[in-house]
Amino acid sequence: MTLTHYPKFIPLIILIVGLYLLKYFTLLVYKKRNQIKYADNFTVGINSIYYIILSILLIILMMLMLGVSLREFFTSISIIAAAIAIVTKDYIAQVVNGMILMFNNQFSIGDMIKIGQHQGRIINISLLNLQIINDDDDMIFIPNTNVLGLEVINYTKGNSYKVNVDFIETIDQVKQIEDIENYIFKNTGAINDIIIKDTLKLRVIEAKFDKLKFRIEAQLNTQNKLEEKRFKRHIINTWLKYNQSI
Repeated sequence: MTLTHYPKFIPLIILIVGLYLLKYFTLLVYKKRNQIKYADNFTVGINSIYYIILSILLIILMMLMLGVSLREFFTSISIIAAAIAIVTKDYIAQVVNGMILMFNNQFSIGDMIKIGQHQGRIINISLLNLQIINDDDDMIFIPNTNVLGLEVINYTKGNSYKVNVDFIETIDQVKQIEDIENYIFKNTGAINDIIIKDTLKLRVIEAKFDKLKFRIEAQLNTQNKLEEKRFKRHIINTWLKYNQSI
């Protein structure tokens, strides 16, 4: 069985090949022009659109190979189209929101963000969810509708991003807040190279009758995850040394 016996296949196969070439050269020109060597939002978006259209074309090709009349098929399926739309409306909403995330400039793969109670670095944006990895290397999948519906903090946009470390102390361990602040600030020499000047702060974010919750925050001049871990480890070690000194 050859393609000459099925002339209807030829335009469809040409369309599939043309679609692949269009996708390939579009991404080639985009990456070369923007000097991108990794998959960013635009690349993921173009690939997603390509696979959706390719799947539709392959289904049509399979139907032609089986001798199914496309006109009769689409006429019959229109009867249950409303039911399919109702069943798949949540999935369609996720896909549409995924496309919005892929082609806007609010989020990018590699950005450090906070969504609700989750904080981490974006490692992928799919048609269904946003995938981030936190400091504990846990993979977190957040539905696209939640991403667009919740308040999101993007620490990476701009030339710096903010990191913080939280501590809880009992009242009897705290003499004066200024003493803690002075001790922390005087012992930041090892990390001054990554902290933007005058951005290191100590805040009390919660006060109860027997406990205080502190937050040390700063803006770093780097988006390197290893440097972020170095900052947090140094702050934790400094805090432990302070507790041993009192």
